[in-house]
Amino acid sequence: MPSEEQMRLFGLYGAIMEEAKVRLSSLGSAMAGAVGIPKALAREFCFLQLRMLCELIALGCLAAHGDIQGTTGLRKKYAADDIIKRLECLHPDFYPSPVRLDGGASKTRFATPIESGFLTKDELLSLYRRCGAALHRGTLRKLLSEQVPSRADFRDIVVWENLIVVLLTVHFIQLHDGERMFCMLRNVDDGNHVQVTVLSLNPPPQPSI
Repeated sequence: MPSEEQMRLFGLYGAIMEEAKVRLSSLGSAMAGAVGIPKALAREFCFLQLRMLCELIALGCLAAHGDIQGTTGLRKKYAADDIIKRLECLHPDFYPSPVRLDGGASKTRFATPIESGFLTKDELLSLYRRCGAALHRGTLRKLLSEQVPSRADFRDIVVWENLIVVLLTVHFIQLHDGERMFCMLRNVDDGNHVQVTVLSLNPPPQPSI
């Protein structure tokens, strides 16, 4: 049974995921030209959203594990790489695990683990560094280099976006006490709001005879 502190943190996790939904939606709007700015600036806007999404995923992990001793000092952190590296030392299975819900419209649905095609922990760190570089104008040498990619090309943005969508659409986080926190980014039965629940893996206690 989750503690009162855990329930508070799970509520915070749900709010973080709601913000992630907004930022994912803004990526699509920017790439479709719906924000009314030149494509080069829209590309920079997309990298800003990707960086924010990296930080939200890291902060979500921190919220899910906020009751672990040793996370208190991390609550003042915002950099995704700092949070990820510290959490890995405290709890190796802290990162979200994406799943696919099978079973169609039946009441009994099965969560099948997704093995690939999602943003892994290492890829998140790589993306976070890339976003940092993309959001700086760079050196004069970089500006003169012929290796600078077209600033109106969104193909790499689409790849990163898809990886994040697969990671977050339906996922669970293994908690340190043996339970799992389950999250659905859009619950169609609740107005497409985020759903966060706790799945107990421990069998209920048997009555004494």
